[in-house]
Amino acid sequence: MKILTWNINGIRAAKRDLKELFDSLDADIICLQETKVTRDQLDEPTAIVEGYNSYFSFSRKRSGYSGVATFCRDSASPYKSEEGLHSSLSVKNENVVGCYGNIHDFKEDELESLDAEGRTIITQHKIRKKNGDEGDLAIINVYCPRVDPEREDRQVYQLRFYALLQMRAEALLNSGSHVIVLGDINTTHKEIDHCDPDDECFIRKPSRIWLNQFLWDQDKDPEIQDFRTIEGFQAVTSSAKGGCFSDTLRYLYPDKKEAYTNWCSLTGARATNYGRRLDYIFTDVGLVCDSTDCVVMPEVEGSDHCPCKAVFHGNFIPSLKCPSLCSKSMPEFLGKQQKLSSFFVKRSDSKPSSIKDSEEEEGFSSSQEEKQKFLSNNKSSFKRENSNNSKLPSAKRKKNDLGSQSKQASLKNFFSIPKTNVPTNNKSSIKDSSQEKILKISQWGDKSYNGQYKYYKNRNRNKDHDKWIFISGMETVAKRSSYCTSV
Repeated sequence: MKILTWNINGIRAAKRDLKELFDSLDADIICLQETKVTRDQLDEPTAIVEGYNSYFSFSRKRSGYSGVATFCRDSASPYKSEEGLHSSLSVKNENVVGCYGNIHDFKEDELESLDAEGRTIITQHKIRKKNGDEGDLAIINVYCPRVDPEREDRQVYQLRFYALLQMRAEALLNSGSHVIVLGDINTTHKEIDHCDPDDECFIRKPSRIWLNQFLWDQDKDPEIQDFRTIEGFQAVTSSAKGGCFSDTLRYLYPDKKEAYTNWCSLTGARATNYGRRLDYIFTDVGLVCDSTDCVVMPEVEGSDHCPCKAVFHGNFIPSLKCPSLCSKSMPEFLGKQQKLSSFFVKRSDSKPSSIKDSEEEEGFSSSQEEKQKFLSNNKSSFKRENSNNSKLPSAKRKKNDLGSQSKQASLKNFFSIPKTNVPTNNKSSIKDSSQEKILKISQWGDKSYNGQYKYYKNRNRNKDHDKWIFISGMETVAKRSSYCTSV
């Protein structure tokens, strides 16, 4: 199993085709941070990549800010997925991951605020381990907030985000699932992870104090202050255990130096590898023993961060159906063509919405014979109601009255060229070829056709040749004589 994390610094800014890029990364799960795309900006080439299924979290506060995405190969499709660390963003979704832990240490508005910047996507997979045992694996793709030294509220925001992240990860672990937390954690752990650490401030930074207690004893830095000595430390909740996860890179390579994942792009520090390690793959202590490799990939360019990839024994068991959060389930990418009538026809609330509703209102049984009888007697109830003619101008109202009894035209009639019709010699009747009926047409002076005659006279004043007119829903040719000929 190959799992990769990368702060891509804008997914739309990628200079390569995404499929080509992802294939070159050679990973089953690709977790991206700082996608900088909102839902309205997400296009199909970004959301739908051949051979992968994707899951996005968008910022609700600012456009072109934050955001994470997880791309899973079809051979590693999850069976559950969820956006955010709390349930507030997944109320309408199916197949959610669940297991939120004890949230009493957070206020409701605080939970919504921590999930409003699009910083977390969780996918849950079925895996088969090296020994043949099958189990669950929850992958938490996270983009932790950066501290703004000039804003105290953002420092508090970062610590509370850490607390919620730890609570959710440990709750999933307690449910019996393996857990991997990975992404841009936006802090360095040990001095070996920074090119130029400040000894005095380094060990006292709250983000490092949180990270030190989050990891198990083998990864702890004894020089970093214990959080229990700090009164009111906001990065840890009352239910937090700590010590449940391992830094996968340090588990395999505890003394590896200059394994940096982030550099300052303004100074060109990447060329001299003058950077720091902000991107991590944390694995629960029960699964980290199955890890075989963990590497940083500075040769992959396109961002001020580079990818980090971990390899584990075992394999994914793909789900037969992707969860509802999958980008392929978004309406704009479903590929289903909507009918033109759905944009113009407004159904009346007073009419029955289905046969079943009509049966209940009329007291019918569910037999097929009675359904057909009901349909034949109530065809008009399923048609669009006529608009209110009283609101139309008089000229338009007369025209509507003229064709009120005509049949509804098919949409294809608007695009096809009408056939030329030749008048017959029958001067006393019109033959309707569609219904095989003979309709009597009286003389122009007949009262029932006064309206049509006036219309004809107004449109064809001083013209004696044949002219098309519209009478009772049928197209006919009329001459200025006492009869009409059929078309």
